[in-house]
Amino acid sequence: MVTKVQVKREGMPISLKHTHEIMEAVKGKQISKANALLKRVLKKEAYIPFRKYPSKGHKHGVPAGYPQKATKQVVSMLEELKANAKNMGFDDSKIVISSYSLGRGGYPRFSSGTVYRHGKRTNLTIYSLVDQERKVPEKKQANADNAAESPAVKEPVKEEAKEESQKPTEEKKEKTIEQESNKSTESNDLKAEQ
Repeated sequence: MVTKVQVKREGMPISLKHTHEIMEAVKGKQISKANALLKRVLKKEAYIPFRKYPSKGHKHGVPAGYPQKATKQVVSMLEELKANAKNMGFDDSKIVISSYSLGRGGYPRFSSGTVYRHGKRTNLTIYSLVDQERKVPEKKQANADNAAESPAVKEPVKEEAKEESQKPTEEKKEKTIEQESNKSTESNDLKAEQ
């Protein structure tokens, strides 16, 4: 059964064109390999080829560049995608970036007279189609095992708590009996004086 795992962010302040080129470079790769490539881009050891928007490139002689802001956002989204797959019970080492959806985000509002600057917003959704069987996470199994063992442990604690809770009630009863007897003797004394 094929399952779709996805991660989505809206309104990121990054270039749509840079994001498109980055996603084209990592599409079809495993998440670990894509992250390794993008971390090399952040260190400027590798570059992203700019095929659709060659005028955006800043590498001398080649339409390519090292888009920093967009690369950081995509790296964090790939980490989220990996975590989502792991939480769903899939083997996160075999997750492949299958497709993406990219769009222009809403423009920020500025007060009148303000120069329009830094208004880029991008919406990005990354998809991965997973054809694996889900594994039941070990934490849930461990919790189930603990739940089976815990009633035997909790019963003596409850009995001890009941015994302790009964002791104060017995003491309270004794105190109330003493107080009633004191009141009755006081009332008898008052009647005798009258």
